Amino acid sequence: MRSTGFLVLLAIAAPGAFAIPCVTGLLSAYEALGSTGCGVGPFTVKDFSFSTISANFTILDTDITVTPVFGPSSYGLTFSSPKFNISGNQFAHYLLAYTWDPSSIRSLEDILNTSTPVSPGIAKITTDACRDAAFVAVVCGTTVDTIVVSHDGVTPNLLASVNYSPPIATIGIRDTIELDANGASSQFNDFSNLVIVPEPSALVGCLVGFAAMFVGLRRR
Repeated sequence: MRSTGFLVLLAIAAPGAFAIPCVTGLLSAYEALGSTGCGVGPFTVKDFSFSTISANFTILDTDITVTPVFGPSSYGLTFSSPKFNISGNQFAHYLLAYTWDPSSIRSLEDILNTSTPVSPGIAKITTDACRDAAFVAVVCGTTVDTIVVSHDGVTPNLLASVNYSPPIATIGIRDTIELDANGASSQFNDFSNLVIVPEPSALVGCLVGFAAMFVGLRRR
């Protein structure tokens, strides 16, 4: 009975560890998971959607590959596609949305991996992050933090982040993907949304604290 209780405790502390693990696959497959989602480390990522804002160049959810990223203190999703490459008068503006839920998050980072666009072409990812809540359609019930990564062929801005102190548990993500060739070219290889968690030693201490609390409750 005690072991069962401790497993329940771990499920509360790290629910993503008990979700179906995320694997590399098409964005369309991630959308099909719905609110069940899949696990990336201690997180569940869920409620994926992909839609057109404005474009004369078509990018489909079946054109985009999602790759989970696992690390000792960071977890992420990388989005890549051969279609993230346009030229001439082409433009493509798309919205990719989903939710990270729930674990301890101390920062969010975006990374853009790109070859150099030809100016005045520009590639840009704008991430709106709903702090400690999911977006409901376009509405965030708390605070929205915005970070931007871009390359305009002249000035690269390939890393952006926002810190959370104290840590938060949930982030709703809305990634606006903008490719504008502007008569030249615009392209990138992939971009990543990374959530940074407390160091493993801090997580162990947290679990030990939960375990001690559970033992105390059992004794009562």
